[in-house]
Amino acid sequence: MALYYDRLNGDEIRIDSNKIDKEGKRMFFPVFLDVKNKKILVIGGGKLAYRKSETLKRYGAEITVCSAEIREERLLNLEGIKIADRNVEKSNIEIGNTVQGYFMVIAATDDTELNDMIASVCMEKGILVNNVSSKTEMNTMFGAVISDREFQVAVSTGGKSCRRARALKEEIRKIMENLESGTKGEQCTGDTGN
Repeated sequence: MALYYDRLNGDEIRIDSNKIDKEGKRMFFPVFLDVKNKKILVIGGGKLAYRKSETLKRYGAEITVCSAEIREERLLNLEGIKIADRNVEKSNIEIGNTVQGYFMVIAATDDTELNDMIASVCMEKGILVNNVSSKTEMNTMFGAVISDREFQVAVSTGGKSCRRARALKEEIRKIMENLESGTKGEQCTGDTGN
């Protein structure tokens, strides 16, 4: 059992191994993953499928998009993306066969029930999965990322408020810009929190 101190109201909150927060929702551990050359499946062909694919491609992932209909034309322009021209049916067996062998799956269809089924199958198989239509039915969340030559920071509200995450992201960006202009040539010594 871990102890968490809530700085906003001074409460001490005990968290057990089920990773439940004070509101009864699952908590996600923030982590940075190396996805270079990892096989990632994006199921869906719309704007969210594009955004997730584009982000993962920047980090060197091998992306396959599975959708019979690509509604977001920019998906077709992403270099090195494979397109599987078919839809995934609402069948746990078919979903299981489709996701087999992938490091991560993004459930990005416009069908919430299908996305939830994909997430459930992936979690049962121990595959990382992000479900664009849920705040909880997944085991992987994407944070708002801010990066420069020196830092990479991710911000998440656990799906509670994208607007607030974007606002905090912009505040962090300003801090990073101030740090960069004020610390050129400085070197770190000691523990950096890695």
